[in-house]
Amino acid sequence: MVKAIQSINNLLSQILLFYGFILLGYLISRISNKGKTFNKYLNSLLINILLPILIIYTFLTSSLTSFVEIPIFLLLVVAIHLLGPVMIYFRLRRRDLTNQTKGSLFICSTFNNALFIPLPLALMFIGTPAVPFVIMCSLTQMILFVTLGSAMGATFGGDDAGWKKVARDAATFPPFLAIVVTLVLLGLNVQLQDDIALILSYNSPLTTYLALVSVGLGVGVRFSLWNIRTALNVIVVRQLVIPLIIFPLILISTLSQVPVQVLILESLMPPAVLTVVYASGFNLDVEIAATTVTVGTLLLLPLIPVLLLILG
Repeated sequence: MVKAIQSINNLLSQILLFYGFILLGYLISRISNKGKTFNKYLNSLLINILLPILIIYTFLTSSLTSFVEIPIFLLLVVAIHLLGPVMIYFRLRRRDLTNQTKGSLFICSTFNNALFIPLPLALMFIGTPAVPFVIMCSLTQMILFVTLGSAMGATFGGDDAGWKKVARDAATFPPFLAIVVTLVLLGLNVQLQDDIALILSYNSPLTTYLALVSVGLGVGVRFSLWNIRTALNVIVVRQLVIPLIIFPLILISTLSQVPVQVLILESLMPPAVLTVVYASGFNLDVEIAATTVTVGTLLLLPLIPVLLLILG
């Protein structure tokens, strides 16, 4: 009985921390009117420094036995992404929308938030063994962004996709470089010394809480209800229909508990912030993309306690 009460108290404390840091970011954005600037620098810190450190630390201190599950895991990750544009096609084929609007909806339905929301959730409620799987989801999505995302943008926006530049940006993406460095270190059988591992371990909670602040800043910057009815087409597909389809596939797979939990988490995520950047870069409907990301994120937040019960 005492252990059950302690578990409930710990869960409530973690939920309060989760919402608290998001609220902090939101308040900073709304009060200071510099949320966009703060978010830019914070995301730069996370992407260029903290996340690469977390990747290297996690992979060098994780058991490699779990990596046997990677092929099945990645197959399901790709399915989570590709189900979106297939389903949104059937929802939109009889709708009278501009190509720019369709392009934004296709991109938003394809690419969910694979990193900044699931990473802190995974760290707080699953633990560090979940990090390699979250990172693999993010890297898989990055590859799809470079290829499928650019093709969508070029098709509906009418602009040159700039394949060489996009490929170069992907190859120099700091988390991708961190994976390359990690593979080299693993190949050389390099192990972290205990004192270095201890220091690097503090990066995990720091990354978690700053990522949550970044989510709050993003919501504060992009809060908009413009064209919400059109945006709901994506949100219903992305955050309701796809999870209902993918859950049975995840549960009947041969994956162990941690990758199953990560896949469930990832499948429920709202559209990624990067979709707004892509919409702008390819002259798509930026307002639709921003509205879809904002509303999807806001609708996810009240479901976090239920999600945590699902994750066990």
